[in-house]
Amino acid sequence: MKTINVSAPGKIYLLGEHAVVYGKPSILAAVDKRCFVEIIPRKDTLIEIISKNFDAVETLDEKTMLAKTKIARKQWTEFLKTNDVTFLKAITANPLDYASICIGETLLYYNQSVPSGFTITIDSEVTSGMGSSASLAVAIAGAVSLFLGQPFDRKVINEIAFSCEQKQHGFPSGGDNSVCTYGGFIWYRKETPDVKIIQPLALTLSATIAKNFFLINTGKPKESTGEMVSMVRALTQKRPAFAEKLFADQEKLVRDLSSALKTGNEKEIIQTIKDGEKKLEKLGVVSAYSKSLIRQIEKTGGAAKICGGGGRTKKTGIILVYPRDIKLVTSLIKSYNLSYFGIVLGTEGVKVHNI
Repeated sequence: MKTINVSAPGKIYLLGEHAVVYGKPSILAAVDKRCFVEIIPRKDTLIEIISKNFDAVETLDEKTMLAKTKIARKQWTEFLKTNDVTFLKAITANPLDYASICIGETLLYYNQSVPSGFTITIDSEVTSGMGSSASLAVAIAGAVSLFLGQPFDRKVINEIAFSCEQKQHGFPSGGDNSVCTYGGFIWYRKETPDVKIIQPLALTLSATIAKNFFLINTGKPKESTGEMVSMVRALTQKRPAFAEKLFADQEKLVRDLSSALKTGNEKEIIQTIKDGEKKLEKLGVVSAYSKSLIRQIEKTGGAAKICGGGGRTKKTGIILVYPRDIKLVTSLIKSYNLSYFGIVLGTEGVKVHNI
């Protein structure tokens, strides 16, 4: 069997994170940062996982990996019952646990043993807040499917990746893994746990608008995405009317942003992003540090918002920026000693580089 190479893109939420967990729509875009997974067959029966990002290696047999995955399923079930994040944290306590569970979930989906051992090497460009776990789950599901002799079926890959994401985040919407699988721009809405609308959006951004989007990396949040989603869930239980109003407002803003992107209305794009950020702040998922930075960006005439789960302390992961004055904004970011980079939106989904 030949070496298998698969990659999946990272993603950003243009708008709609958190509300998407509660049946509201969101707009997501695949971005030009990718997670690469390589599988090389071994002559023995062991599965070796190498992470270049964590500079870590783990070797285990198939039986141990499947047992670990089944334990993770039980821990996730306990989390569903209790909303106690300690169960969720226990699932991926070690750096390579998630990769191991992604492999295990793929094997369990097909109910198939591996034909031989293999070495799987992970090298990801995707950072926190850009779908790092979703891109990894999608890439692993795709690569292991091919190793098992299964078709490269994106629908199946997406289903497997979603089951992996549950073990990482507890109550994921399924939007992250969907855009990492299919790429492009996605209108995503979860109607029920089993019915999801995954609608590609035919967006062709003007050159002026496309080049204006960029990202700030505030660093990995102290809180995991699963913890932030769990925190919002607690808010919905304590103040249901308040949360539902925020989610309904976000739905309107998502629709407004879709229209503004299609027509190239820069003024409306900026205003919608600003309004969407303020709704996220009311949910309590944006730290005071990030709020301060975002307010200063807004004073220059631009807009910014967190992407993904956010964080309550200092770091909130990735911040999406749409500036009016790029020089003023980049100077401001440098004063915070933060890194920033341009992005290409709407890139290709999971793909095979060679078999």
